[in-house]
Amino acid sequence: MQQILQMLETRDSVQVTELAETFSVSEVTVRSDLTELARQGLVARVRGGVRPLQRGQSELGFDFRLGLEVGRKRAVAQEAAKLIGDGEAIALDASTTAYYLALELRSKRELIVVTNGILIAASLADAPGINVLVTGGMLRLSAMSLVGDLGADLLKNTRINKGFLGARGLSVDRGLMDLNPDEVRIKNDMANACERVIAIVDGSKWHRSALLTFVPADSVNAIVTDESAPADKVRAWRDRGVDVVIAKEDDGGGATVRPIDLRRDPPENGGNGS
Repeated sequence: MQQILQMLETRDSVQVTELAETFSVSEVTVRSDLTELARQGLVARVRGGVRPLQRGQSELGFDFRLGLEVGRKRAVAQEAAKLIGDGEAIALDASTTAYYLALELRSKRELIVVTNGILIAASLADAPGINVLVTGGMLRLSAMSLVGDLGADLLKNTRINKGFLGARGLSVDRGLMDLNPDEVRIKNDMANACERVIAIVDGSKWHRSALLTFVPADSVNAIVTDESAPADKVRAWRDRGVDVVIAKEDDGGGATVRPIDLRRDPPENGGNGS
């Protein structure tokens, strides 16, 4: 299944017949694997095969995900912000939930934020009480994140009080999971630099899985989630000694926050825009 996902990194689709021949297995086996990948939300089924979920339009990446489960993400962010004190050093990954958390931190004082998220860094750039340290590395446009060796080298020499990390899925057996290998590596490096690892995941992530683990279950110190998280899975994490904080969604809702669009051309008149 991992090789199928790697094939889809550079192709519009793959067919059942081709996969059966490539891996020397029956078409029944291939269809079963494709069904599982689709169930995990990793691919989209098409006639005779599968295609990637995102089709080259990178603007659909971070911006699109920012508009999903907005109320739940805001609730998680507000509750997670309560765990952060003035004067601490924290890490935020490039997840959309971390972006909402960053917006909750603007009133903090003497806070150091380490992040690989370009838009997260931009959202805190003018916050008077916050110093932002960007990890550096290669830009992944779809996630507006920085990945690679530069970020890893910086994190190896950094000690951070708390890391707040989003995930594509989580389980008591496999821990925190994601799909992209570059994102998984930087998340793992970030977690290793933190004294405490706190997962920030809305209720939809409890039903998902992914191929790669970036933090094993026994290295997760706490989880902040919302009321839609399944009670039996919450109980399983608590039985392992993990503090699970349940955030209550604000009925008032609110419009989706749109991040600064760093991908647009700057104003020709040299002004600061709006």
